[in-house]
Amino acid sequence: MLDRKLRVLIVDDEFHIAMLIKKLIKWDDIGLECVNVVDNGERAYRIITEENPDIVITDIRMPKINGLDLISMTKKENESVKFIVVSGYKEFEYAHKALQYGVNDYLLKPVNEEELNKVLQNICAAFADEGLKQREGEKFKKTISVSEQIIKNNLLNNIIEMNEHPTLADLEEKYNLSFHEGAYRGIDIKLDYWDYEKSDKKQDTITMDKVVMILDSMVKNNVYEYMICKKTNLNIYCILNYNALQWKEIKTIINNILSEIQEYLIGFEQYKITIGIGPEALEFEKIKHSISASHIAVLNRIKLGTGRLIYFDSLQPESKFDLGKHLSVHKESYLMSIESLSRESLEQTIQQMYQKFQNEENHDFAVCYDIAYELIDLFFGHITVQNSEGKQLIQVMQNACQHCYTLELLTGMLKNYLGSYLETCLKQLEIETAKPIRQAKQYINEHYRDKIILEDIATIVDLNPVYFSVLFKKETGMNFSVYLVHIRMEIAKELIRGSNKTIAAIADDVGYKDSRHFSQTFTKTVGIKPALYRKLYS
Repeated sequence: MLDRKLRVLIVDDEFHIAMLIKKLIKWDDIGLECVNVVDNGERAYRIITEENPDIVITDIRMPKINGLDLISMTKKENESVKFIVVSGYKEFEYAHKALQYGVNDYLLKPVNEEELNKVLQNICAAFADEGLKQREGEKFKKTISVSEQIIKNNLLNNIIEMNEHPTLADLEEKYNLSFHEGAYRGIDIKLDYWDYEKSDKKQDTITMDKVVMILDSMVKNNVYEYMICKKTNLNIYCILNYNALQWKEIKTIINNILSEIQEYLIGFEQYKITIGIGPEALEFEKIKHSISASHIAVLNRIKLGTGRLIYFDSLQPESKFDLGKHLSVHKESYLMSIESLSRESLEQTIQQMYQKFQNEENHDFAVCYDIAYELIDLFFGHITVQNSEGKQLIQVMQNACQHCYTLELLTGMLKNYLGSYLETCLKQLEIETAKPIRQAKQYINEHYRDKIILEDIATIVDLNPVYFSVLFKKETGMNFSVYLVHIRMEIAKELIRGSNKTIAAIADDVGYKDSRHFSQTFTKTVGIKPALYRKLYS
């Protein structure tokens, strides 16, 4: 059964006959629709090229372009169009000749309604049968192709993760892959966001799939065998197996892959592309080194730039970088800035750590990312205050590092993320520090009538009395005893202004059993005696 109506064009130089044929067809019953009805072959051919009908019912003798020429011209362009020839008895030989052009059937005039619809039904059934076979064939091919892709993806992923070390024999016997003796090379295709904060996971999936399609189409007919797998942070790895004598041709193909991907990415203005190429391996067992080297090559885009090919063999560092020694020079100041929760000091230390890479050329700049990972680990290993988002931020930062394609972006990201988190920790520490003081103040507000001493409050908030005293002064700006007097006097002032109680009664209400002591304290604190205060303000 077809999933759409087949489209029919009717052609006859006698237009009334063409319209009669249209009237005879059971359009809806068979599943057809009319494209047009025309009276000459020239116009019919134009409609065929523009409208792509499935079936053409045509007369033989017509002006400008006759029926046989119309069939011949159409079949050269589109073999799938089905033709039904309608002819007079005298034109039977023409109709017979038309069959040699691939015509599906012919009918004699006057056209019989039942015969016409029967022929159309048979053509529809043929279309349906062809469509089913085509779909089944495509489905089978697609299933085989998808299975091969999954096998290759999983195998390459295991090789990268070092979970598997297959030999050439294993590849053929276990995985039915046709790797040959020759040359092998690893490639890392890396996409970077222009702006990591504006990442789009759905668009990432679409783009990665398209890049894989480009890669697949450009290498599959030019190498012995290949494997492709997608990894995290928009990395696509590929292994190429080729004839070692054809390296120049393979190199050209890799250049074309870069150009093709760049052309595709122009429409997005969202990603940058870099391709790292590992060294050639003449033994498959050494392919892991070539893959790892291709990734190191990609990481060097942080100095060499994006939008290009970077060959590992072209990197010529003067000597192996001593990461541990480099970190040890700055480690103490870095940890001190964390412990003191100083964002300014932290950012200065990060800048100093990367300063040597700004103007030097002969380094393996992949180490810049190693420094970043060490800084992140040190930070979260020594930060004294962490919230529930801390562990998530580690993963976010590690992923963000992989999209920092310049030193400026990498140092900026570290300063921004770590500095912001440091400020968050500082605020959290301030909140935690202020909590016992809030509890102490609340207790004083509720128990100012009672006898209150610093040691008792310190016990209530679970702090050492000396530390509590220092902390209280820092948070309130007053010594504990001064604050207690301040609260009592403020309440006393309210009572004096708003009640008729005696001064002695008010003294008792605010925690003073001795009214004379209260009066002296009030006068010293407020500046006038309680009685005068009442006279002035009540």
